[in-house]
Amino acid sequence: TSCPRRSAPPAMQLTYELIAAIFPIFAAILVGAALKRFLITSADIWAGIDRLTYYLLLPSLLIVEIYRADFSSGNAGTAVSVTLASTLGLSGVLLLLRKVITRNTPLFTSIFQGAVRYNSYVLLAVADAFYGSKGLALAIVFIAVMVIVTNMLGVVVLSAFSGGKSNFRRIVAGLIKNPIILAAGAGAILNVSNIHVPLPIENTVALFKTAALPLSLLSVGAGLKFVIDKQALGGIALSTTIKLAILPVITGICLHLAGVEGMTLAMGVLYAGMPCAGNAYILARQLNGDPEAMASIITLETLLSAFSIAVIAGVLSIN
Repeated sequence: TSCPRRSAPPAMQLTYELIAAIFPIFAAILVGAALKRFLITSADIWAGIDRLTYYLLLPSLLIVEIYRADFSSGNAGTAVSVTLASTLGLSGVLLLLRKVITRNTPLFTSIFQGAVRYNSYVLLAVADAFYGSKGLALAIVFIAVMVIVTNMLGVVVLSAFSGGKSNFRRIVAGLIKNPIILAAGAGAILNVSNIHVPLPIENTVALFKTAALPLSLLSVGAGLKFVIDKQALGGIALSTTIKLAILPVITGICLHLAGVEGMTLAMGVLYAGMPCAGNAYILARQLNGDPEAMASIITLETLLSAFSIAVIAGVLSIN
């Protein structure tokens, strides 16, 4: 007779499941970086992929997932409010301690953006990997609110401390026309109004959404700049530590005290621990910030977030 086969210990099984969920996300990011370096080297091609993802594929995903989502249970509103309060509170502390952090104001704007802004592409991929369609729908609720707040925070701080000039009317108009915001709003209207979308149309939009996550992750990788600004190492390390460790802990404590539990709490903490968005580099360049430090922060946070997200998932027992 043969001995019965032993099953893996629960801790090892959870670790394996976390790796299986997270690995494809960051493998796709690294593949995107390799493609940009060795195969598809044209910046115009990647700019086209960015536009395709931003204006068609990602909005298709948002519309379909919000339209299909069941928001009758849970406390997503409380979670988003608490997460927003945590982000604003951290922003206030950073501004109060600006002169203690650094007297280099352009560098401070990059530290600030790196500490409070997030990458929606990575958040959606992580939500899908951990929770499927329910996680996607919940992540979209966070994105719909926080995309406005974090963009405005970045613009205000850059305008105030970098010497850059901005047209706030144009910025507000751009936010109103933002395809992510418009798509989230359209999906919400369809959801709450119980409007029936004909199945052929729904399936057509759903077809486009299937390409959103892989292409967006490839684009994230292509946008990484694997150079660290040695003159700003302290600021880069501080911003990365705040974003990947301190803000998730603060947010998690606040959510727990507010009575938020389960997947909703996990999504709030995961949101807080997302790496900085790639377009923070563009903003730093346009508004006279410190684009070199910003690029270093984005790259370091994106790479290290593979480990920090695994830690968050392990602490919260996500499987």
